Amino acid sequence: MPTQPTHATSIPRRPLVPGPVIALAWLLFSGFMVVLVFAQNLSAGTPTHWGETLGGRLLHGLIWGLLTPVVFALATRFDLTERRRLLPNLLVHAAASYGLALIYRLAYAGLMTLFGMLPEGFSLTTVVANANTWVPIYWMLLCMAYAVQYRERFRQGQVQAAQLETQLVQAQLQALKMQLQPHFLFNSLNAVSALMGTDVKAARRMLAQLSQFLRLVLEGSDTQEVTLAQELHLTCLYLEIEQTRFPDRLAVAYHIAPGAEAAILPALLLQPVVENAVRHGLAPQAGVGELAISARQQAGRLLVQVQDNGRGSADTAVRGIGLRNLESRLATRYGADYDVSVETAPGQGYCLRLSLPFQAAAPAGPSPLAA
Repeated sequence: MPTQPTHATSIPRRPLVPGPVIALAWLLFSGFMVVLVFAQNLSAGTPTHWGETLGGRLLHGLIWGLLTPVVFALATRFDLTERRRLLPNLLVHAAASYGLALIYRLAYAGLMTLFGMLPEGFSLTTVVANANTWVPIYWMLLCMAYAVQYRERFRQGQVQAAQLETQLVQAQLQALKMQLQPHFLFNSLNAVSALMGTDVKAARRMLAQLSQFLRLVLEGSDTQEVTLAQELHLTCLYLEIEQTRFPDRLAVAYHIAPGAEAAILPALLLQPVVENAVRHGLAPQAGVGELAISARQQAGRLLVQVQDNGRGSADTAVRGIGLRNLESRLATRYGADYDVSVETAPGQGYCLRLSLPFQAAAPAGPSPLAA
């Protein structure tokens, strides 16, 4: 399984709301408050003190504009949508709401006093007593933060779905390119032709296997994920064709633990890995090639291993095209919650190990491959 460096597909992270947007929103809010105060004074016949009105409202927007990123950061750090830590996070936000409201009042009253726009002067007792009046602004901003978070998660979900759809098509095209290339069909049909004169039953069996294999690959699937049992079925068909072509050169062993075949994984994930092992690991060497495929569930993970006794390699740091595509698809589907490792050495073959989150499909009947 030759390899080259990988670059996993990822969705770029960005702040929930850009700073200029926050500044513009609070500027517009401050302008609205100025107009509202002016309209109230006009209807009541009261003169408007523009220094206090304009300066006070702009200062109000400026301070809360600076505190808004803090609220958004607290919303992310102490997530109220995380049920297991709902009560501790709620207590943190309750304390933070009063703390930031107090910071706002201290900054507002201090600056207004400094610029001579607070007629009654600065009073720490009044500031502390009235701080709770501004607590609702914190909770309003917190709700806005979660609304933005939900929008961002929905956007990321759409991007991930589009990426998965694209990568599924690419995987199908890659499968067609690797599996249905002319020499594969030519060699298979030649093997059928040769078998017709010596073993008609074997020739018919190989034609049936080849027909079923081509049908499954060409038809593809509208779903982006399949069960391990379905993926093993396609893989098994491919290996049976290879075993019919080379009955004395390829030995395959399956070690599938009970329950593992119900696991869900990206479609067309395993079969290209197995084909890569046969073509690049086993085919170039003389003698019997041995391929072992195992899968089991452990601690909420699906552990899959593909091992061959081929020629191996002295370099375990590089990643081939097939492995690059595999890691890119896994990164898109699982984020960082997956692991791919390769063990190899000259003359000792390849051993590819996958660790994925275990997600079970609906119960199905037992597979003939189950250990």
